[in-house]
Amino acid sequence: MQFIPTFDALTAEALEQAEEAELDGVAMRVVSAPHLAAISLSVGRGKDFARMLSLLESGAASKEAIQIIAIRHGLADKWANFQRRFLDAGT
Repeated sequence: MQFIPTFDALTAEALEQAEEAELDGVAMRVVSAPHLAAISLSVGRGKDFARMLSLLESGAASKEAIQIIAIRHGLADKWANFQRRFLDAGT
């Protein structure tokens, strides 16, 4: 479990669109995988890129869903760089 403070429009949107869930009687909001990937993209550390790859490889987030959020929040260049660096490497 990770707590994510809202510090920009992206994290505010992620929380606004989060699903409500309950764990051991405690209510919480769960951010979608594409939003989590976009937040990771915005931070840009090695462990964030690893998280993005894991979300993509597991099928929890699609490239298309991440791209839509990235474009909406001014992360198109970072997304293009991520794709070139990590997704297009084998092609």
